[in-house]
Parts: sequence; structure tokens; C-alpha cells
Amino acid sequence: MNKKPVRRSSKQREAVMCAVEELNDHPTADMIFLKVRQSNPSVSLSTVYRNLGVLVEEGDLIAVKGPGSEVHYDYNVSNHCHIQCRICGKVSDIDFKPVEYVSMLPEQASGFHVDGVSVTFTGKCSQCLKSKKGVINEY
Repeated sequence: MNKKPVRRSSKQREAVMCAVEELNDHPTADMIFLKVRQSNPSVSLSTVYRNLGVLVEEGDLIAVKGPGSEVHYDYNVSNHCHIQCRICGKVSDIDFKPVEYVSMLPEQASGFHVDGVSVTFTGKCSQCLKSKKGVINEY
């Protein structure tokens, strides 16, 4: 039986989690790093990345990966959907019911046993639509 090792709590991990909650709007690792450094100037970017990985692995955070390479982090681990601006990369929660996967049979999912769902819509945020960046037709 494969059990996940129980990790001890650490001050750095708590600081990373607090930063994600305080920043509140799907921050990136760099944004979290800058926030943590305000109270703990000796923390390194690699420490922040390592602790983000642990928090995602343990189910305390969700990593929201959209188009492009930046990952955004969300402390709301309930099933919900996101939307990401294709121009500036901003990520927000949206009020849309996620796909109901609990009753999905393996034969409906290519033989997979589904245990979660991640839906990220893309579009242009209101700020980018108001700017000249949003005028370009990227579809």
C-alpha cells in the first residue's frame, strides 16, 4: 500500500500558504515569493517553489495552468472553474458549475477512474478589452 509520507508543518510552508490566501487572486510563484519576503527576507525562490509543490501535492492548493507557462495558485480547493485572460494572464474564479464527474463511468472516460476535474476557460478580461491590446483579433 502506497501511503504518502506525513510531512511536518514548517514556518516557510505556513508563510507560503498565508501569502496565497492574502494575495487572494490566484497569484503566481513570483508574486507569492515577493509577499513572503516582506516578512521573511531570507526565504529563497526555490523554497517557495518547493513548498508550493508540497501544498499542491497534499491538496491544500490548486495549481491553475493555463495557456503559456505561468502557473497560478488557488487556496479554494473545492470544485470550481477558472477563467484566464489570454492577453495579460489574469486568472479569476467564475460562477459556473464544474462538470459533474462523480457519476462518470470508466467506459465514458477512456477507462480512467475520474477523481477530479479542472476547467479553465479563456478569454479577454475587461481591462485588456478596454486597452489597445484587446482590439487585436487573436481567434
